[in-house]
Amino acid sequence: MSDKQLHLDDLAEMVTRCAGVPVTPAVLAADPAFAELGVDSLGVLGVVAEVENRLAVSLPDGADGLDRPSDLISLVNDRLARSA
Repeated sequence: MSDKQLHLDDLAEMVTRCAGVPVTPAVLAADPAFAELGVDSLGVLGVVAEVENRLAVSLPDGADGLDRPSDLISLVNDRLARSA
């Protein structure tokens, strides 16, 4: 099994950098919706693209439509586990 996973701290950094919305892992741990954080659809698209590039994982169409960061983490880590 691969030790490569998407963690809250990594996702917080990607959201801050790619979507321009400063967040911390503690904020993401509260499981807000991307919209509640102020991340619009283009921001989520940028985050998804960064996740795919950084972790070398292919996500399905519609991954940029996920509502919550926790949903994205679950999807990514499931894909990574399957490819291990």
